[in-house]
Amino acid sequence: MTVQTQVMPDIGQTNDVRRFTIEEYYRIAETGIFDDERVELINGKIITMAAMNTPHIGMVTRLLRLLNATDFAEQYSLLSQVPMRIEKYNEPEPDLMVAKFREDDYLTVYPTPDVMHLLIEVADTTLDRDRGEKKRNYASSNIPEYWIVNLPDQQIEIFKEPKGNDYNFKRIIQSGSVTCEAIGFTVVIEDLFKHLR
Repeated sequence: MTVQTQVMPDIGQTNDVRRFTIEEYYRIAETGIFDDERVELINGKIITMAAMNTPHIGMVTRLLRLLNATDFAEQYSLLSQVPMRIEKYNEPEPDLMVAKFREDDYLTVYPTPDVMHLLIEVADTTLDRDRGEKKRNYASSNIPEYWIVNLPDQQIEIFKEPKGNDYNFKRIIQSGSVTCEAIGFTVVIEDLFKHLR
C-alpha cells in the first residue's frame, strides 16, 4: 500500500494578529458596533467582558462601600469600572481603582498608571486573565499594588513591588486581614466573603 503525503501550506504564525491602538479602538466604538457589549482593550485585542453575575456585582458593591467608609476625604479618588489608559495597546476597565485625588474627579482626563495607589479586580470567570495578561500589564506599568479578589477560592491575591512584567511580592490571604498600607485600607477576609460561605 502506498501512502501519499502532502505538504501543508504555511498559513502563518499564530501571532499574526492585527493589534488595535486605543485611538483605533475608539474609532471602531464610534460606529456603534459595541453598543450592546461591554468590551475592553487588552494587548491590542478587543476583549468581550464577561457578564457580571450577582456574586461579582455584590463584591464590587461591598468593596465600594468599605472603601467609601474609609476616611479618604480629599486624599484619593475612588473609580469603579472605568477605562484606565496604560499605553498604546491597553485600556482595561478594572473593577476598582484608588487613585490620586483630582478636584475634577477625572472629568477631563483618563486615569493612568502613574496616579494609581491600589487596583482591584474581582475575579470569577476572568481569573486566568486577571492572573495572566492583566497582571503582566499592571506590573509593567508600575501599578504599585494589585489585588485579585478571587471569588471561587474566597481569597485575596496580593501583588506588590512591580518589576518588569511581574511583581516581586506575591501573597494569597485566605483568613485574617489584608491592608493596603499606602492608603490605610484594611479588609477582613471572613467579613468580605461571609455571605458566600
